[in-house]
Amino acid sequence: MDYNWLGDCEKFHRRDVLRVGVLSLLGLSLSKYYALAEATAKSNGMAQTNGTADSVVLVWLAGGPSHLDTFDPKPDAPLEIRGNFNAIGTNVPGIQLSQHLPKLGDQMDKITLVRSISSPTAAHEIGTHYMLTGFMPLPGFAVPSYGSVASHLLGPRSALPPYISVQQPGSEMGPGFLGASLGPFCPGGDPSNPNFAVRDLDAPSYMTPEKEQRRRELRDVVDQAFKAHEKSSDQAKAIDSFYNRAYTLLSSSEAREAFSLKKETDATKDAYGRNNFGQSLLLSRRLVEAGVRFSTVTLGGWDNHSNIFNALGGGHLPMFDQAMAAFIQDLAQRGLLKRTLVVVMGEFGRTPIINRDAGRDHYSRVFSMMLAGGGIKGGNVVGASDSKGMEPAADLTRPEDLAATIYHCLGIDYTQSITSPEGIRITLARGGSHIRKAMA
Repeated sequence: MDYNWLGDCEKFHRRDVLRVGVLSLLGLSLSKYYALAEATAKSNGMAQTNGTADSVVLVWLAGGPSHLDTFDPKPDAPLEIRGNFNAIGTNVPGIQLSQHLPKLGDQMDKITLVRSISSPTAAHEIGTHYMLTGFMPLPGFAVPSYGSVASHLLGPRSALPPYISVQQPGSEMGPGFLGASLGPFCPGGDPSNPNFAVRDLDAPSYMTPEKEQRRRELRDVVDQAFKAHEKSSDQAKAIDSFYNRAYTLLSSSEAREAFSLKKETDATKDAYGRNNFGQSLLLSRRLVEAGVRFSTVTLGGWDNHSNIFNALGGGHLPMFDQAMAAFIQDLAQRGLLKRTLVVVMGEFGRTPIINRDAGRDHYSRVFSMMLAGGGIKGGNVVGASDSKGMEPAADLTRPEDLAATIYHCLGIDYTQSITSPEGIRITLARGGSHIRKAMA
């Protein structure tokens, strides 16, 4: 074959040749490919500290869970505030949860509850952005999420992508100005489906090993043709690095096994619950084992403006309780919890006073979240709301403090800045400080 046409660097560049080969195999566009390659070159350039966690699993409770009906019950408040649920004890004396969280109560010795989160916004999109980035939305400026920042500064730990969102992520979980390459990889599908499989991990049926090998050989020829012209190019070096990572992912038995729930026993699947949320958490445990740095699992259904007690008590809270408790216990029994930070939260809480539709509306002046593992103290409560769950009463905690805590546990200096392509610098946790009373 005549490859002389590859030498005309005035009219044709190696990046044009990259439209074939592994790009079609991976289902990546050229622009996204270049972003991936550029991100590879820029990774690992920021200051880091010694962290207490190697991985983070963020469980996002979309819609805004009621703090009074989950992590901060008020059994002595009037009925119109305390609602229909009773408070129950846990395995840590003095700490109570909703009656529908008994299994989590049995894991309380591994958990910190933060009962004094406060935010100025009770709007879904703004609150979600604030909690998932540590920043209120900035007009015309896309702030990266925690997972994307961690991927940018720390890079991958294995052949798997460093940031994985088990369900399709919202824009607030995205990479912002860091570029599409640092957004979460989404496997697609429902992990509770017996036929669950990860999209793009298997080559198309027409892509035989022989064809793949020929494409790799063509790439080698392209490399040689442009080597003299690009030997000093950082971008070309980044492309080479990404290609190697892409082939590694496709050929990695480790990656395939990490996504395969068929490796799990029926007893383990039953313990988590045979539903999307339970099996997504089980998949996240496998991803932690395989070295994924940051993963997210989403459970919606918390925007209960009406009939909140039927909705939560009738199945939603028991499902959450079963899966979340199994996840914490499983991580602990496998020796993974010590180095895995678990964060459970939503965008705000709900009104202490029950409305006329037997529901609770948006409320952000005080609400709760849960932390476990990765350097977090067990059997612990940080902060408090007042007797009616209306205002912070101790240890006010802001989303910026949550951001600082996540970065601190990962070993990232949260006082450092990152810079957008336009030259705008942002401090990772602007004005925030990690929640010291939550740390072991």
